[in-house]
Amino acid sequence: MAFPVSNQPWPVGQTYQLWGIPLMTDQGPDDLTDVDITKLTLYFRTLNGVETAGTGTFYVMQTYPAIVLYKPSVADVSTPFNGTIFIVGLYPPTSTTADEVIFDPVKFAITARGSLQ
Repeated sequence: MAFPVSNQPWPVGQTYQLWGIPLMTDQGPDDLTDVDITKLTLYFRTLNGVETAGTGTFYVMQTYPAIVLYKPSVADVSTPFNGTIFIVGLYPPTSTTADEVIFDPVKFAITARGSLQ
């Protein structure tokens, strides 16, 4: 079961449930038709601007408007985090940084269980 990613805190160490993330740009929702989802990367950006690539797994929930599911790895949720998450995709025709798409960021926090209130 997926939930829409929002500014709600996520417990440290929890890898269940999948994160449901709509892929949006300034032009609106994206379309994943003919896109290789192995070319998507989720990044964690701290409030200080430090970016770290996630190591979880993507699944397509819906092609259009594009919604992906992200299964966080243990490494993704092992420590507290406060900032934003965003997804970068390498799109056809080249599937390289020449055809890179950066999707709108989402505020996100990973918090120690005792501070979830």
